Amino acid sequence: MPRPARLLLFLVLVYAFCWIKGWPAYYDDEELPPSQRPKSTTALGEHRVPIDHLIVTVTTAATDAYAKLAPALLYLDEAYHKELLLMGDLMMDIGPFPVFDVLARYPWKYVDKTDELERYKRQLEYVGKGIPLAHLKERDPNKEKAVLSALAKYKIFRAMESTWEYRPKRDWYVFTDEETFIDRGNLLDWLSQYDPKLKHFFGNPPIAEVPDAFAAAGTSFILSGQTMQLLFEDRKKMVQNWENWDPLIPQYPSAVHLVESFLKIELSLEMKSFWPGVSGFNPNTISYSPGLWCEPVLMMHHVTAAIGSNLYKFEKERVEDHKIDNALRYADLWYRFTGPEDLNQTRYDWDNLSSEFTNNRWNILFEKDGEPDANRATRGEDSWEACKNSCDSNKYCLQWSYSSLVANNWNENGFTKCHLSSSMRLGTHAEAEEVEVDGEKQSRTWTSGWRKDHFKRWANQQRCKNQQH
Repeated sequence: MPRPARLLLFLVLVYAFCWIKGWPAYYDDEELPPSQRPKSTTALGEHRVPIDHLIVTVTTAATDAYAKLAPALLYLDEAYHKELLLMGDLMMDIGPFPVFDVLARYPWKYVDKTDELERYKRQLEYVGKGIPLAHLKERDPNKEKAVLSALAKYKIFRAMESTWEYRPKRDWYVFTDEETFIDRGNLLDWLSQYDPKLKHFFGNPPIAEVPDAFAAAGTSFILSGQTMQLLFEDRKKMVQNWENWDPLIPQYPSAVHLVESFLKIELSLEMKSFWPGVSGFNPNTISYSPGLWCEPVLMMHHVTAAIGSNLYKFEKERVEDHKIDNALRYADLWYRFTGPEDLNQTRYDWDNLSSEFTNNRWNILFEKDGEPDANRATRGEDSWEACKNSCDSNKYCLQWSYSSLVANNWNENGFTKCHLSSSMRLGTHAEAEEVEVDGEKQSRTWTSGWRKDHFKRWANQQRCKNQQH
């Protein structure tokens, strides 16, 4: 090869080497895993929260951990594993995730004399003898719920203490249960409005005089790093707090009531509501209405393994459709989960929750006898057809349910058979239930219907910022 040609080839190779070496040592956003892609949207506030500064502590019960917690862990993005802590009432492992027994932090003398910790003592006994813990569960679901609620009161303080011990000096701490869905992107954006170096306590106050005080609100709460530091950095003060508060735990009806009182007295810190971003609803029970429609979804409760699986698939679809940068809103859940349902036909043995106590603000009032009122509905007590006609003739009504025996509406209507709602809810299949009427047991069934087309016309006219379907 002639010398000039060799020189030219050498220069070409050097140029190519330098060009290749000069390629950026990072990937395009589309090449990165979804959890590592930068969001194109901006945070709501000036206090941006790094992913590793949002600690999520899940409290669970040994009798439920494998059935409820294991599926939730399967659906969790690996990017959030390091910021997750699991606290329970038995030392155990769920795959690679350890669950810490926080009740073991109590002196045994205290455990032994506390009646509400009887389940915990029997649990340890069963484990020692190799007896399956399933045998401990109450047959009556309401009794089992009461037992677990009592245990939760004793777990929460020690779970908070353990969380600070394992993950100190972070910005925000979420305390929740195993059936909670968290949209971390939305939550990080929402928290950016608040300074974690100040005292903050976010939660939804329980509702009094209803069957489940947390059905609409959920049991989760969030504390700022400053709040946690004030509680746990000074060990002597923490021990003194426990000496003062441990004897008081039996007096409180729930863990949330206990924490709310504790923070109010010890830190003069009041609970701030984060409704409706955080609610006790899941996609089947959300009361879709103008007040919720465009709100971002931060957390949902009562998310079963099956519903969690559907939400996991939905999140995957949003990533694949490049919608992950847009805030997940209640409207998106309607279009994905409720919109495709055939709700134009009456459903028998189905309760769309029109009369349920969490729906009382949307439950439509009936006219009083002899007092026609255009803003109220006519009564439809005679049959489900009459109830349907009442809904169809009311401008606010979006759905109706009819119970074969009267049921409470949790408002001025009192007990009726016909129940109308200005919100739309999917609800659930409802087997005939046994109720007592005048001392006799009778069977109550449910029939439900919707004005889906009426609601859909309204929904299609709404425009939420950055919303995509």
